[in-house]
Amino acid sequence: MNLYFIINPAAKNGRSVSIWKQLQPLLDREGIAYQAYWTSRKGEGREIARRIGEERVEPTVIAAVGGDGTVHEVVNGAGMFPHVAIGCIPAGTGNDFVRGFRLARKPKQALQRLVNGAQSGKAWAFDLGRFASSAVPDGVFASSIGCGFDAHIARAVNRSKWKGRLNRFGLGALTYAVYLVKELFCYQPTNLELFIDGRAYSFPKAWMATVSNHSYYGGGMRIAPSARADDGLLHVTVVGAISRWKILALFLSVFWGGHVRMKEVCVFAGRNVCIRPTAPVPVHADGEEAGEGEVSVWIEARGLKVIGAETT
Repeated sequence: MNLYFIINPAAKNGRSVSIWKQLQPLLDREGIAYQAYWTSRKGEGREIARRIGEERVEPTVIAAVGGDGTVHEVVNGAGMFPHVAIGCIPAGTGNDFVRGFRLARKPKQALQRLVNGAQSGKAWAFDLGRFASSAVPDGVFASSIGCGFDAHIARAVNRSKWKGRLNRFGLGALTYAVYLVKELFCYQPTNLELFIDGRAYSFPKAWMATVSNHSYYGGGMRIAPSARADDGLLHVTVVGAISRWKILALFLSVFWGGHVRMKEVCVFAGRNVCIRPTAPVPVHADGEEAGEGEVSVWIEARGLKVIGAETT
């Protein structure tokens, strides 16, 4: 397979640069043919990945060197090409793609699996999430999409200077906790309607609705404990009317999946989902801003090829 790396030097405040400097000599020493591209602005990873996917017709591997945001761009750029397999060298803050798709969490091990897969031509077929929102008429996601409080926090964190500052000390994930508490007493829940495979549900004063392709989001939170990236289903988690103080308990228990036992939390599964809030609350896809208000989501079973995944 043709092997490409798309490196985001801004991931985790430059951690991806140091990781790539460790891995590049290993590739060169083994005489492995590859091409590396560096991004310089938001959205460039998608453009590079799409260009590679359009120019090549033979089996190709494109690996993101960065975090979930970098993966999101690469998947949006080339994840839909049948001859392209997506890989990842984890170098971000959250790395939920790596968890959910059973990839290696250590960069050197991830590289070895990636190279082995590229040389053998072995890629694994996983499900791909697709969506349409006010800002993105035809988008894809690898991990999750949602609207409401979690998207509100993600937007605040992405626009904050503190994430980069804390990343310098390996504490980037702490930014989410800070903004969770900060925004908890400002955010206003909204009524929303949920449609899953034609069935309608109503939730007054709901805090959030998240549609998951696998269990993890937000840097290791098990928002959808029963979800798998190869089960052909979308897993929906709705947090309905709940006190502000209980939200804190919910976001603590979500790390082990305990939140699904709360009476204010409802879980569903299906293939076609539409979330329709009565207010223009923000939408996120893989933690990246994706518009406001209504969002339609559907699953493309086995629509994403991934390289380097564990076989079990």
